[in-house]
Amino acid sequence: MKETVRRSGPHIESRDSVRRTMWEVSAALLPAAAAAGILFGPYALYLIFASAITASILDRPFAPGGFSIKHPLGDGSAFLAGMLFGLTLAPGSPWWIPFFGAAVVVFIGKQAFGGIGHNVFNPALVARGILLLAYPALVTEWRLPLNYDTVTAATPLEGASASYLELFLGYIPGSIGEVSALALLIGAVYLFARGYVGWRISVGYLGAAVLTALALGMDPLFTILSGSLMFAALFMATDMVTSPVGRGARLIYGIGCGVLTVLIRRFTQYPEGVTFAVLLMNGITPLLDVSIVDSFFGEVAKRRRRLIAAVAAVLVLVLGLGVGFGSGALQRLVGDYYVDGTVRRDMRLFFDDAHHALHYDSEREDVRVEQVYRKTEPVGYLVYASGAGYKSTIRMVVALDMDERVIGLRVVDHGESATLGGLVRRPSFLNQFLRRSTAEPAAVVDTLQPITGATVSSRAVANAVEQALLFREAPRAPQTRLTLTTDGIFAGTGRGYNGPIRIEATVDGNRVTAIDVLSHIETPDIGAPALRRIADTVIASQSLDVDVVSGATASSRGLLAAIHDALDQ
Repeated sequence: MKETVRRSGPHIESRDSVRRTMWEVSAALLPAAAAAGILFGPYALYLIFASAITASILDRPFAPGGFSIKHPLGDGSAFLAGMLFGLTLAPGSPWWIPFFGAAVVVFIGKQAFGGIGHNVFNPALVARGILLLAYPALVTEWRLPLNYDTVTAATPLEGASASYLELFLGYIPGSIGEVSALALLIGAVYLFARGYVGWRISVGYLGAAVLTALALGMDPLFTILSGSLMFAALFMATDMVTSPVGRGARLIYGIGCGVLTVLIRRFTQYPEGVTFAVLLMNGITPLLDVSIVDSFFGEVAKRRRRLIAAVAAVLVLVLGLGVGFGSGALQRLVGDYYVDGTVRRDMRLFFDDAHHALHYDSEREDVRVEQVYRKTEPVGYLVYASGAGYKSTIRMVVALDMDERVIGLRVVDHGESATLGGLVRRPSFLNQFLRRSTAEPAAVVDTLQPITGATVSSRAVANAVEQALLFREAPRAPQTRLTLTTDGIFAGTGRGYNGPIRIEATVDGNRVTAIDVLSHIETPDIGAPALRRIADTVIASQSLDVDVVSGATASSRGLLAAIHDALDQ
C-alpha cells in the first residue's frame, strides 16, 4: 500500500494582530496629541482621551467574549476611532462633546454596520459630520494657540493670516490635533516604516489637492498645510477598513479625496472640505474594489486597462478644470455669483432666501462690503469692519437692510479675555446696535452701554459698527500739521503690527510736549524702537506728516494713528 504524505502549504507568519495594529496606530497619533496639549492646554488632552476612553467603554459590550481584565480597552479599534474623533475637535468644544461624539462613533459609525471590519464609513468622520450639521457653532469654537483664555479666532481657511512656518508647526487656530503638520508627519513616518499604511492614498490625496489647487488658482502649499487636509491624508483616508484594498484602487481613492476636498472648500459654504470628501470616497470604496482589481500571475491586460482609464479620467477632470479657469471660461460661468465660505455663511444667517453676493466698492479701505441679492433683487449689505480691543483687534460683520439699518451683527473673531472682553459676543450686548442706521452713525458710540470691566472691548465693537455705518462715506483725511487749542492729556489707540498701541499725548501751550506709549506688543528689537523714534519726530515737527521707520511700517503707522486718535477729540 502506497503511503500518503500530507504536507502543509507555505504560510506567512506575522506577529501583527488587530489589537497590535490598532494600538500602534494610536501610538502614532501621540505626537499630534502632545502638540495639542502644548498649543491648546490640558483641556485639549481631556477632549482627546475622554473621547477615546468613552468609545472603548461603550464598545466593550459588543466585543467578542465580552469584557476582559487582560484587555480592558478591547482590541483598540474603538479607542483609535475615539482618539481620531477627539483630535478633530475645536479647543473650545463643550465638555460633553467627547461623550456625545464617542457614542456616535460606536453606535452609528461602527456597530450599526456590524462592528469592526464591516463599517463602510470612517466612524470618526461620521461623528464629526453629524456634529458639524447638528452643532456647528459648538464644534468650531477655535482658539489661538498658547493663549488658553482666548475665546475665539478665525482659522486660516476662514481668512486669518498665517505664514507657511506657522502652518507647518501648528501655531494657528484650528482643530486640536490637526494644526501641526510636523507632529502629524512624525507619526506618519512611524506608520510607513512599520508598514501599516502604504504611500498610494496619502500621495494621491496630497498630489491631487496640489494639482486641483493650481488649476483653480489657489496656493497649493497653503492648501495642503491648512485645515485638516494633512491629517486626513495621513490618518483618516488611510483607515484600513474604509479604504480600498487594491493598489490601483487606493491611488484612485486618494486622488478622489484630494480633488473633492479642494472643490468643496472652493465652491461650498464649508471652508473645510475634508470630512465630506473622505466620507463620499468611503461610499464608493466597494465600487473601486470591484472595478479596479490588481493583476496577479500575468493577468494584466483587462485590469490594467481599467486602471489606466480611471487614472486618465481623473487627470482629464483636473486638467480640464485647470484649462477652464486658466482661460477664464469657468470664471465667466461662475462669474460674480461666487461667494466665499465666510460671506455665504453670513449671507444665509442674516438674509432669508439670499441667492448671491457681489462685492460693493466702498470709498473706505478699512471696511469690506458685500451687497446681498435675492435672485436679481438687492436685499442688503454685509459690512466687515474691526476695532482695536483691549488685547486684540475685534473683527465684526454688520448686516444692513436696504434702508441701511442694522438687522444683525456678529463678532467674527477676537482675542479678548474669556471672562471680560469676550463677553462682547453675547446677544444681550450686541442687541443694542440693532436698528441703528447710517443716518446717525455717531449715536452708536454716544449711546453705548459698555460691559462692566470691558469698556475698551465694548468701545471697539461700537467703533466697528460705526465704521460699518459709514461705509458710503469717504474717510476723513488725517490731520498732518497739528493745530491744537486745548491743553491736557489725551488718550488714543492705534493698530500696530502685532496688536493695539495705546498712548497718552500731553498738550501744553497748544503744542504736543510728550507722547507716552502706555502699552503695545510690538517686537522689542524692531517695533518698540520705532515707536520711540516716531514719537520724538512728531514732537519735534509738531506734525503727523513724518516718515515711517524702515522695517517697522505697520508699527509706525499704528503709533501715528494712536496720536491722531488722541488729538482728534
